[in-house]
Amino acid sequence: MKSDNHRKYRKIVKGILTHGYPLQIFRASLDKTARGFKLGEKEQGRVESDILYPLNTMHFLILPSMILWPILSIFAVFLILPLIPLLRFTEWVMIDKGVLAWIVKVIKKYTNWQLIGVPKLSRDARKGDVWIQALHRMPTTVFLGLFAYLVVHYLDFLPDIFALAIAGVVYLLLASLAIITAVAIDGELAFADNAQRRIIPLEAILQDLLTPVVGIGLLVLIVRQVFLTISYPGEGLHDPIIFAISIMVVLYTATIVGALIEWAAGRRGKVIRNSFHKRLIDDENPELYSFTRNKDGSLNLRKICMLEEFFVNDHRFPEQSLEASIRFEDLMALPSLVEEGVVTLPPKKPVRKLQAVKESTKIENSAEE
Repeated sequence: MKSDNHRKYRKIVKGILTHGYPLQIFRASLDKTARGFKLGEKEQGRVESDILYPLNTMHFLILPSMILWPILSIFAVFLILPLIPLLRFTEWVMIDKGVLAWIVKVIKKYTNWQLIGVPKLSRDARKGDVWIQALHRMPTTVFLGLFAYLVVHYLDFLPDIFALAIAGVVYLLLASLAIITAVAIDGELAFADNAQRRIIPLEAILQDLLTPVVGIGLLVLIVRQVFLTISYPGEGLHDPIIFAISIMVVLYTATIVGALIEWAAGRRGKVIRNSFHKRLIDDENPELYSFTRNKDGSLNLRKICMLEEFFVNDHRFPEQSLEASIRFEDLMALPSLVEEGVVTLPPKKPVRKLQAVKESTKIENSAEE
């Protein structure tokens, strides 16, 4: 029974997201529906988090670190000590000094893309687990550690201890830049590429940039290093067995450090996001657009208001907008939320018996005349 209710609630949430509507519009109705399905707030949050932040194979590769963390903390402690001041310094440079906003403006200038706002679909979603969103981002942060280690491994002339120290510094710098950027751009800002007919959220640009660079870089570096280690074995980290063990230690140690980076950045997440968005809103004054699907399946790109108005109004839609007046019942009638290919409309108001007799008499009289 529980699993069936989970499936039904999941279908409703996915239908809302598929049609391009933020969960915040139907928050009260979704809560009422969840209570009707006898789902607690935590269960409700886990279903929504699983849809918004799905986990894949890469996430399960780093799970053993959760078991081995007491041992790995011995190695991680040397990276943890400078972590907080480094994160704060990175925030000061990227956000307070406007470096990240400047980068966005440079991209806009050289691509001729338009900076706009698109409502964030996950806003006001129930938090099933505070770690799920952070865990969703963590593989990129974690594999940056392995990437830094393999890059520094090119410096064969350095003693092993110095190579590890340099790799740790490079990892902290890369991870701090990545996480501060990811937290800052997690919002409504997006690029509209008119030439290619597409909308690109800023957070998607970061993932599209980092994922292939880190992924392909790791593959090339590991293959190269494994080949050299087997062909020309040496001592220390150049011994095949020790090198293989070091890869696992670096990977799982980076997971512990990555989790702490996510935690530390998350504590100032709202401040970082608001500062970054306010700077770009003041400089660029972008408009907020909705990108939704109609009942007939057609797509609809429509201006809602200025993003500044939405931002000042605590991310709430203007009263005169469609988003503020759309009914949950109308959304439930869309084909994707009922049987495939069948449009279910709200039931008609039943006709009273006396009224039905009067209407029948009128019809008979009209026929006689």
